[in-house]
Amino acid sequence: MANNWSEDTLYVHAGQMRDWPQEVPTAPSIIPSTSYRSADPAVMDAILGGDAPGFTYARHGSPTVAAFTEAVRLLEKGAMAHAYASGMAALDAALYAIRLQAGDHLLVSQDLYGATLNLAEQLWGSAGVIMHALDVTDEEALQEALDRWHPRGVLLESISNPLLKIPDLPRLVEAAHQAGAQVIVDNTFATPALLNPLTWGADLVVHSATKYLGGHGDAMGGVVVGRAEYFDRLHQYAKLRGSVLSPFDAWLLHRGIKTLGLRLARQSANAAQLAAVLADRPEFQQVYYPGLPNHPSHAIAKALMGAKGYGAVVTVELPGGRPQVFSFLSRLRLIGSATTVGDVYTLCLYPRIASHRNQSPEMLRQMGITDGTVRIAVGIEAVDDLVQDILSALQP
Repeated sequence: MANNWSEDTLYVHAGQMRDWPQEVPTAPSIIPSTSYRSADPAVMDAILGGDAPGFTYARHGSPTVAAFTEAVRLLEKGAMAHAYASGMAALDAALYAIRLQAGDHLLVSQDLYGATLNLAEQLWGSAGVIMHALDVTDEEALQEALDRWHPRGVLLESISNPLLKIPDLPRLVEAAHQAGAQVIVDNTFATPALLNPLTWGADLVVHSATKYLGGHGDAMGGVVVGRAEYFDRLHQYAKLRGSVLSPFDAWLLHRGIKTLGLRLARQSANAAQLAAVLADRPEFQQVYYPGLPNHPSHAIAKALMGAKGYGAVVTVELPGGRPQVFSFLSRLRLIGSATTVGDVYTLCLYPRIASHRNQSPEMLRQMGITDGTVRIAVGIEAVDDLVQDILSALQP
């Protein structure tokens, strides 16, 4: 695969096999085999020992999964990539890859997806890892924590869920590395179409491929991208934990990537228009969108993502709390209510009962998530129809 092709071309062709002798299929193949025969046991020995490329057993890797991970690797500009059965498994593998162990300190963004906070605090905490949650966009607080704890790792999102905070990645990575920490960035909301954290010095990038990479709500997976030195640990995690991405899901996710650039451009444009309209409506106490000048991360978003767009999520604040939110969600006709983002259709989510259901009231207050917070993951529909549906749902 030529490395000098444009990003728009890579979306379509990355991961495609180009070494067929004659006829070339226009779509990648699905190879569902769980094992692979070798006529020469020495070759199998070399593959199993990591001394030669190839496939032996699906838990160790498969051609269809490899094609998908190669596409993500190219788009994220990494040296290697490894795929898993879900985004949560990918996050867990990334923490394993940085050699996190008992007694280590882990700094995490307080604004992480709720399940990610639970993973770090409960599962890794039970193994003796000490988690500290803070606002990573507060550079003074971050520096103080780095100086105090000298953490093994820093875990954050490039665009936070659901209030869409964006850290100053170049400064954060530099400060973390000076303190001896490795930086893991969940790039699910931004995707490589808007931001490449590895180019700003991040050590590992994680995606819930279930979201924007797949983009059609029909496949689940996760992927980690980074420097070559992390591959052995990431591969070991998949082999021993068994959190393996299936060839069928890998094929669907790879298919989704082909339209990622087009989809996210449309979704981001829709989100920008929707945010501008809703920001002028008195029914909302607050509208969060990095493209709005009043968003606290607007300047950083403009510097890091520029003309590419500001993402496809708009978060709003309704004044009536849970009763008004439930009424609003039940009145929507075009927009669905579901626990995901990144699909071609627009979806609403109520964080208090879904993504951040298990966070304490104190943590929710610290994050800024209230009883009236609603996340809108914008799709590719006509934006006027989305506006009409939302405004109609606000009527008593």
